[in-house]
Amino acid sequence: MPPNWYAKQSNMSMSGQTPNESPRVIAVIGASSSFGALLLTHLETALPHCQLVAIDDYPLVRPVRRVSAYRMEPNRTGAILTIDDIPEVMQLKAWDLVLDNRRLTIADAPDVFHLESVNSVVHVGSYYDRANSVAFLEDAQHWAQACRFAEVSQFVYVSDVRVYGVGSKTPVPVTENFLGEPAPEHRHLLDVESNLLQGSRESAAGENLKVAILRSAMSVGPTGSSPVADELLWGALASGRNGDLPVQLLHHHDLSTAVELAITRQLDGIYNVAGNGVVRTRAFRDMSKNGAGSVRRAPKRSPSRNRRLTKHPLIASDAKLRQATGFKAKYSSEQAARAYCHSFLLEPYSQYANAAPN
Repeated sequence: MPPNWYAKQSNMSMSGQTPNESPRVIAVIGASSSFGALLLTHLETALPHCQLVAIDDYPLVRPVRRVSAYRMEPNRTGAILTIDDIPEVMQLKAWDLVLDNRRLTIADAPDVFHLESVNSVVHVGSYYDRANSVAFLEDAQHWAQACRFAEVSQFVYVSDVRVYGVGSKTPVPVTENFLGEPAPEHRHLLDVESNLLQGSRESAAGENLKVAILRSAMSVGPTGSSPVADELLWGALASGRNGDLPVQLLHHHDLSTAVELAITRQLDGIYNVAGNGVVRTRAFRDMSKNGAGSVRRAPKRSPSRNRRLTKHPLIASDAKLRQATGFKAKYSSEQAARAYCHSFLLEPYSQYANAAPN
């Protein structure tokens, strides 16, 4: 970068405000996912004075007013090209091209965070429902490191209760202190969290990045389902055994509120996020107009995964989050289930197939 480049940029503001006002700027990594899109809309409404930065491999799924959208550059060669790899005489032109195309790699993230004056970053974590989700999770620690380089103050990572494991040894309710034994296919979820916490402990003195990990219950709502609910919930609903199992659900809007609180309260550490009460699987099945047919149309998962939740409920305590922020879920587990059942995902196909053309 040329000398005093950041100093020049600090005199500019996306909203036309003076540098002393320093509006809050929140970057969302994975902004084109279902939850990322919902989160952008929530933050735009809940924090009307903040600016938003959207980063993903894919374009935004819906328009947002106060947003700068960046696309990740596919790394087809296996090498990461940074601005330092470009001859100095070409650096200004190269940076102009980056800004024009809104394309970047993780190596460029600190520069973008500086450019946009980002002070909070949200990584949608295990809620990323686009392609290459495993690689997306593994990159979380690199995004956290980019935050440290750019002196970002807050990093929020969205995880879920699969890190505790489902089995007879998992207490009910489970708290953040429980050292879970996740299933082999979920081990990488816990490894990502461990890497984030380890990086936070090993950071140099003086770095003040706060890392908040939110472990959510199965989340559903009018915008659809989530990866954790797709994997665990439908096995319990489709099973004829233990037909009235208690299930804890979280409404998508409540999860967005929890992320907002993690940012505004500058949380640091691990926090469970859950809805109020539980809903019985029998009641959930009855909510769908199409009954068992809706359950049959649910995403197909490995039977070995499904059987664990059909035998053992997975209920999380969110007391720590409530004490730290005053968080209170607006929706109960039953209301979250009903919101999902009333969405287009569970409407009977027949009512559209048999509808008369206009």
